Amino acid sequence: MPLCKCCDRPASFLGSLDFNKTCEDHKRGRVFPKFGPAVRYHRCHFCGFIFTDFCDDWTPADFSERIYNDEYGRADPDFLSGGRAQIADQVAAALSPSREGLRLLDYGAGGDPGHLGRRMIALGFDVTSYDPFYAAASPPRGPFDVVFSVEVIEHCHRPRDVAQEMADLIGHKGLLWISTALHPPVAGSEVLASWYIAPRNGHISVFTLPALTILFRNVGVTIMQSSHGLVGFRQLPGFPNQAFA
Repeated sequence: MPLCKCCDRPASFLGSLDFNKTCEDHKRGRVFPKFGPAVRYHRCHFCGFIFTDFCDDWTPADFSERIYNDEYGRADPDFLSGGRAQIADQVAAALSPSREGLRLLDYGAGGDPGHLGRRMIALGFDVTSYDPFYAAASPPRGPFDVVFSVEVIEHCHRPRDVAQEMADLIGHKGLLWISTALHPPVAGSEVLASWYIAPRNGHISVFTLPALTILFRNVGVTIMQSSHGLVGFRQLPGFPNQAFA
């Protein structure tokens, strides 16, 4: 029985999915034909974290070849079209009291800059982009005032490493902004029918709020739900913002 990647508690076998299942399948039928082998998912009995170890031994080249390849846009059209760029307006609104002088990092940007970064730059923010597949190969030097990560953490097969990296990048007084779909803490095998749990999209780590809270608590970051979404911090940020309104 594998151990949870968030809290180290036992995680039992939940069920298997076809590798080619995408987040788009529920809209118009299968995007890709069925493909084996099956991807086994597990669920933690304590925090509800759902994950697979299918990709645990993959190299960055494996991810690029098998998931983030030329056909990835078919699994995630919003990635190509910039369909999530409206989130930048929400972030910008919350940070508007401190627009000047803030140093921002788009973690998992999807480009250099990506759609969100370009929008934030257009709104007058200083944004650096980081993405091991589509932008800088290694994270820039922090700390940053704000690290925002939109639809990224569910793609990470080593969530503890990512949480530690994010914690280091915000330093002691920075703000972490995370966007990911949270699932109920108690879920049976029927949860694998969720459109969001999709191996071909790279959705290999599916969080509950308790799982995300525990993951970041272990690296000294408090996660909370604000009126603007999920935010994290070591200490309350020292700059004016509306994220805690």
